[in-house]
Amino acid sequence: MNTRRFGLHGCLLLAAVLAAAGVARSATAADPPTVHAVADISQEFTFYMDGRFHRQYLKDVAASTQNWGTLSKLDLDNFNLLLLVAGNPRIPYSAASIEHVRRFVEDGGTMLLMGNGAEPMPPGQAVGSIFDGRFTTTRARKPIAGVGELEGEAIVFNGGTVLDLGADWTTLATDRDGRPVLASRRFGKGHVILGARGLFGRKPDASDPINAAWITPMLVTRAETKPIDPRKRPRPTRAELTRDIGPLTLQFQEGTAPFADAVYDVYREVRPHLVDITGVEPSPGMIKSMLILPTGGGGFSSGVLIAIGAWWGNYPEQRYPMIELVAHEAGHSWVLPHAEPLWNEPIATWLGIETGRRLGFPEADATIARQIAKARRRDPDLTKLDPLAEDAHRDVIWGKSYFVFEELERRHGPGAMAKYFQTKRRLIEREREDYSMDDAVAVWSVAVGADLFPWFQSLAFDVDPSRTDLETP
Repeated sequence: MNTRRFGLHGCLLLAAVLAAAGVARSATAADPPTVHAVADISQEFTFYMDGRFHRQYLKDVAASTQNWGTLSKLDLDNFNLLLLVAGNPRIPYSAASIEHVRRFVEDGGTMLLMGNGAEPMPPGQAVGSIFDGRFTTTRARKPIAGVGELEGEAIVFNGGTVLDLGADWTTLATDRDGRPVLASRRFGKGHVILGARGLFGRKPDASDPINAAWITPMLVTRAETKPIDPRKRPRPTRAELTRDIGPLTLQFQEGTAPFADAVYDVYREVRPHLVDITGVEPSPGMIKSMLILPTGGGGFSSGVLIAIGAWWGNYPEQRYPMIELVAHEAGHSWVLPHAEPLWNEPIATWLGIETGRRLGFPEADATIARQIAKARRRDPDLTKLDPLAEDAHRDVIWGKSYFVFEELERRHGPGAMAKYFQTKRRLIEREREDYSMDDAVAVWSVAVGADLFPWFQSLAFDVDPSRTDLETP
């Protein structure tokens, strides 16, 4: 399991990939749960909203899931809590989605909308406005104080803007100047909560459950006013639009539909280069689907499915970052089923960089040079620090990996990487349980016809031919 730019450990990504594939995530919740919550990630995807909010605030009281599909098509009948973020201007909330949210609240549901004002205003402004609540661009000033039901509560605030509220709202927290940053109101049979983003956690590893002591009861007491059937556990909703293009299924929803063809065109452009660079086709059974994510934050890969942020690197205005990203995420489908040791992410990125280099982007060479230079700041001649050490710095791991790939191409190329992939496919059986760095060096040695263990050892890699069952030249 792999990610790009989000900076997450692979195990956290499993939840995202399973959800994208339509597999329900189990929830640790009250039995039976009194709250069924759904976090919408169709307007703006973040790993935080894909399960981390649940872990921070709802895990003991709710069964939660995510909506990857068009919001207006989401069946909300057996949900009583809808979690929304202000979103990205590239994907506005449609009129149909706004009306869908309004009816959900009017019929008894509770909606939490988190966000901050900006220029231009985020799409969530249109959602808040139908309830007569709006974001502003005025920055809130600490400290934040609870009001009414939150009076006396300790409130952590990581910044944000104040709110502009109509007469029907009840303020729950104010800034130093008495301006609201959190408020709620009744609407029909339901409840709306509007809050500055800095009142809630945001880290993808769910390590910052700020204000959980009062956020959880604030949400639960309101959501519970709409009964749900606890026997029907919530399941994630897929991106409902698909298009089969050859062996690949493109997955998207109405909001990401305008981006789908352009992102797929990048994959179509980079694929022949990946085949040429690696000398092989993708591993059998891999890269069957491409999911278009409503984000500029990067992507992830399970090998079978790759997910790509629709406007990564300010695409389409800037093309190189998207070229590198798509080739990176797709590259994992060439690497698997045996993930690379140590440099699983660097080798995928190198494939993306090499693709960009072949397509004539000067940013490619600059990216390689910059990362190797970072490694040399810590290990000037690249012979002292073991990148396999537990405390190895990221710059050492990535910089030395790039240096190795570049140097092997210089010494044993052109096409050294292709020789490696071809040899790995030939020597490493799919059933093999693990694939170590010692194994990788042995494969490289067979690929280029020379014992590379001494060379890797000269670069401070802790590798040993006695620890692999693969023979070397």
